[in-house]
Amino acid sequence: MMSMSIDEVEQQRERRAGYPLRLDGLRALAAREAGFGQRLREHILPAVVRASGELPEPPAPHEAGTAATTALPRAQAAACVARILMGDLPRREGAMCDVDGGPLLASTAPQELAKLRCILQYFDRIADEAPRGTVEIRRLAGAPHAWDGDESPLQPLEVRASGAIEDADGCVQIDFANAYLGGGVLSGGCVQEEIRFAVSPELLAGLAVSPRMGPHEAIVLHGAERFATTRGYAGSLRYGGDFRDPCARAADGTPDVTVCAIDAIDYRRAGKASQYSESSIRRELDKARIGFTRDGHGGAPRDVASGNWGCGVFLGDPAQKAVIQWLAASAEGRALRYYTFGDARVGDLAAFARRAADRLGTVGAVARRLLGNPGIAGIALYEHLTA
Repeated sequence: MMSMSIDEVEQQRERRAGYPLRLDGLRALAAREAGFGQRLREHILPAVVRASGELPEPPAPHEAGTAATTALPRAQAAACVARILMGDLPRREGAMCDVDGGPLLASTAPQELAKLRCILQYFDRIADEAPRGTVEIRRLAGAPHAWDGDESPLQPLEVRASGAIEDADGCVQIDFANAYLGGGVLSGGCVQEEIRFAVSPELLAGLAVSPRMGPHEAIVLHGAERFATTRGYAGSLRYGGDFRDPCARAADGTPDVTVCAIDAIDYRRAGKASQYSESSIRRELDKARIGFTRDGHGGAPRDVASGNWGCGVFLGDPAQKAVIQWLAASAEGRALRYYTFGDARVGDLAAFARRAADRLGTVGAVARRLLGNPGIAGIALYEHLTA
């Protein structure tokens, strides 16, 4: 494989992207990690440039509001990611996700370098042999659900104070998404969604086909494995090293990993108190249920692995969001595995779930109480629902 300098890639990227950009992020990584500069020149950058030429026609974008599926051989998913870095995927009209990796390549902020280093680790790993299998990107479109009359039985709710959603092998793993898939993964974001897309770069292929999600839409991505680990969070995010994903794989090599992107309401804009309105609760119930819709991969319904969805910078109430996701999972016949990350605001969620299952039994019975008196905040909600 022919060696390529950062200067050469910079020049090629300028021709393809149509604007000049100093790739100072690459230079910073080459300078700070012993031996990495040589690895970058001789192995990784040639792999990125080669992969970027292996996508003769970018996949067609999905239409907002309409269910759609795009299946890409993983080699083509790699080509999508490479072209994002090279800046030459088409800029389509409308509310499409950003597909220009320029800001990430240019930044020298430590947390941005961590994300970039994860993506480069992916190309280091696939440089000599393209991964086998397929990445599937499904856009789900649904409609308002009749929550009050839903007689689906409440499913098990398992609470875990430690561990991480991405370690929940065999579960549908929830991405606390931005309405624009990937959020700020390419430009300054370093929380749950952006970190997941950095350690599983094949998810970035979803940006090429995904317009902004509406209130009754979700995006499910199947077949993207993890290639790196991180430590820290947000501004303290750092690259943690190579990762060998232990996930099961289909006969064709496709990793048996399903990531579901659902975007919560951003209450910084809507006002924190507005999350206790009936309309907001219904919106979040519908959004979660559409994301938790049973997939097309056969077998028994998989558990949903989630946590405090929309409860960080979006200011959501963890207790309320836990109840909402439990109802949504139960409506689809799925158990919920809930990772609290030690957040005391969740309270004794497991005890609440036991009481609700014993006293109420069905999704509709809990939903009627939740929607009938929606102004209750925090863990007081548990007592109200089971009184």
